[in-house]
Amino acid sequence: MFTAPSPHDRRGDQPLPLVCLHRDHSVTDFLPTLKESLDTALPQVPHALIDADEVVDTTTDDPTQRLLPLLHAIQQELGKDEFTSGGIGEFDNYKLIEWLTRQHLPPEQGKRDKPVLHLLREWTGGRPGTGGLRTLISEVPHALTRFVLSVFLWIGQLLGMRWLAGRVPGLGREARWIMRQPFMVPRHSIGLQGFAERLTLDRRASESQEQIKKLLLHAFLEDLRIAYRRRRLRILPHRAGWRRTTYATVLLDNVRDTNGGWELLRLINEVRNETGKLDPLLVVAATDDPPQAPQDPAPSLTAAVHANEALSEWQRRLPTRRQKLAPDARYLHIELPPATPEAETTGEDRQAWQEAASWHPRRAPLLARRYVCEALVLVLLAAGLIQPAITVSQSWTSSCAAFERWSAGTVATRVSRLGAAGEQCLGYSDSTAQVFGANERLRYAQSAVHAQNERAKRLHAGNPDRPYVTLIYFAGLTNSRFGPRTDHAVAEELEGLLLRQREQNKRSATEPLLRIIIANGGTGMRGAPEVTRELLVPLIESDPTILGVVGMDRSVTETEQAIRILGEHGIPVLGSTLTSTELAELTPLYFQLVPGNEKQAELIVNYAAHLNSPKVTLYHPSTSGRNIYAATLVSALTEKFDSTDIALEERTWQRSVSELAPLCAEDTDRSREIAFYAGRENTFGDFLRTVRRNCPDSAELPMIVASDAVSRFVSDQRSRNTTEFNGVTISYVGMGSPVILAGEDCVAGRANSLPAGGTQLNAFCSGYRELRETLRAQLPRTEAPNMPWPGERVGGLYDAAGLFVNAVIAIRHDRGPTKSGLTPHRAEVAQQLRDTSFEGATGTIDFGRSQIADDRSLALLRIDNISELRGPAGTPTCAYLIGTVYDGRHPSTATGCPRIE
Repeated sequence: MFTAPSPHDRRGDQPLPLVCLHRDHSVTDFLPTLKESLDTALPQVPHALIDADEVVDTTTDDPTQRLLPLLHAIQQELGKDEFTSGGIGEFDNYKLIEWLTRQHLPPEQGKRDKPVLHLLREWTGGRPGTGGLRTLISEVPHALTRFVLSVFLWIGQLLGMRWLAGRVPGLGREARWIMRQPFMVPRHSIGLQGFAERLTLDRRASESQEQIKKLLLHAFLEDLRIAYRRRRLRILPHRAGWRRTTYATVLLDNVRDTNGGWELLRLINEVRNETGKLDPLLVVAATDDPPQAPQDPAPSLTAAVHANEALSEWQRRLPTRRQKLAPDARYLHIELPPATPEAETTGEDRQAWQEAASWHPRRAPLLARRYVCEALVLVLLAAGLIQPAITVSQSWTSSCAAFERWSAGTVATRVSRLGAAGEQCLGYSDSTAQVFGANERLRYAQSAVHAQNERAKRLHAGNPDRPYVTLIYFAGLTNSRFGPRTDHAVAEELEGLLLRQREQNKRSATEPLLRIIIANGGTGMRGAPEVTRELLVPLIESDPTILGVVGMDRSVTETEQAIRILGEHGIPVLGSTLTSTELAELTPLYFQLVPGNEKQAELIVNYAAHLNSPKVTLYHPSTSGRNIYAATLVSALTEKFDSTDIALEERTWQRSVSELAPLCAEDTDRSREIAFYAGRENTFGDFLRTVRRNCPDSAELPMIVASDAVSRFVSDQRSRNTTEFNGVTISYVGMGSPVILAGEDCVAGRANSLPAGGTQLNAFCSGYRELRETLRAQLPRTEAPNMPWPGERVGGLYDAAGLFVNAVIAIRHDRGPTKSGLTPHRAEVAQQLRDTSFEGATGTIDFGRSQIADDRSLALLRIDNISELRGPAGTPTCAYLIGTVYDGRHPSTATGCPRIE
């Protein structure tokens, strides 16, 4: 491995001989035969066969003819794109110089006219008669741009840079090389223009013709070097050069003094000696007419069979001979044997031909080969695009914005797998670039909120001193593919926010503007911690206008984690429908719009006592796992009933409500009993089917009372509209009963729809009437809200947003006019929520004594026929109510329900 490589296995640039094959008249087909062999066996070798006798016309004395016609013929042949390695370069240097040697210099047309600029401009592709930066500036269409460029050009000329006016774009590389090469003494010219003048026919007579010819040849060899170079700009690989593993070979036949063949070889020898540069040109010349140079000794010829030894000897002697500028330093003279029929091929001849036939040029490096690098790039691109393609595909199937970063809004999404719920699109959005869910009513509500966001942004841009309030609505907006839907309940909450936005985002000088960012935690809020930690917290910390988070959907462990994370980062959270106990212990910045499960348990106990019910049967799912809502509700009910004489019996299902026995299984009259459902809305329909199956006399069945979660079931028309539930009476806990009890009068937009409702309820009902009309016009009949009462969740979120707006107004009032334009800090807002009582559409909201609004009204709402969507039997009525309603007052009726006029 440490031995030197064979001389025939060397790689890289080497000095090349001018191989001169001397023959008699019987051997005239050697080079044509060699050309045919190269064409068939070695097409990757760039080669050309030039017959010197056919190229040179010795009968003309036209001075515009080319100085070196043989050289031009070689350039033309090597430039053809007919080799497997492609044509050899563009020969820019050679073509420019050769073209100039055949041009007449036009006469000057004015004081500043330079005819050579017209020539150079014409060469670079410009129109004849134009040239220089001055002309280019005059062609700029824009007047101001043209003036500025002219001023810069004038300043440059004042500073002595007159060459600026005569610059010819497109000749930078050629100009640098021409002015640095050694022939014709470039320093005698100031720049390329002066040098170019010296090459034209009108000035060429005063120049050395020998020097011009050497310049032409040197330019040709330089272009070959450029085509063979391995690097571009010294650092970037030049793949075409790496692919060239064989020298450019020129087969020059019939070389004589009369056709310029020997002159060309002499010039190559001298240029190589004088420049000392290597070039990739191998010349194999054949002649039967030795050069007529009596002052030089006759060349020493070597038999063809000893060509390898002669080459080695030539390489050994070359350094000394080229240093002496020997006139024959580059020549390697080989004698071809005569072609006679009686001549016999020697063993050495046969061995030489066999070695030549078995030789193949080294293959190009792998990355330099055609299409290998391209294929590798495609593979890398494909590999790099696999993950983005998967992401885009997942985003597409999950209706997730794949390119949200280029949207005009505040959007961030990701596709997450939520266990059995499958892959869903989680994240947040304040624009139509991302709309969550598939339900038409839910999507329209989001789009309407986004439209109000754009309106708020425009109004704020027109009046930056107007308060700009941003809230994040966080809920589960996507559902499991096969599970029951809660889209209408979530749509109701968004409609409540939309109502508040419509009130705020009007032309005003002082009223706060309201922007809502919609965040999705997935089915059952399973993705809430991930969305909170990785998306919402960075967003809120970067946007001081975000004052809090509202909604939070349902009481599960993931919601608890999200509340804790938000609290740790100083972000207020207002739970609009959460009822699980001990949520306030997670963070002092948590507020709850509705009473907790302890109050709900108190409501059920009081209602059972009011009816003098002897027994309550508690139906609930397993309280282990993530369902802290059921666990805390069951615990609160058990504790409350322990202090009464009312019997409490628990019946639990583990996997499915179908495990339960029907209510009539004991064949006794249970009409005074209560069957309390403490599960989620998604299993309530199956619960009704199961417990009433095969029960003939519904009059003897216990009264069915459900927890507040069933309000989602009630608000979904599709869940109720089934013949199986015809005639089924239920009661359920209502968290926002005042707006429900306002009923048809509120839907019609009439004021005083509920006694003592006040201005907030009147404003709510007026806006709700307009919203109902819009929804009915925009949505299909099956999707538009059709109940004869407003949804309680509409009123709840309407008040939730109103709380924050009211807090900002109070803070601005306390600050005074000097600091009123500043955005309040979230801590200020949280403190204001504690200090201020708010009169909302759903009643009085006061967090002065607790973070949980336990003093608010909590009602049992009765529906006589759950399958009836309109009419008195399908409209909720108040069966029992505890807590305060409006102005902190308790209704004076026996059931606690407000009087309906």
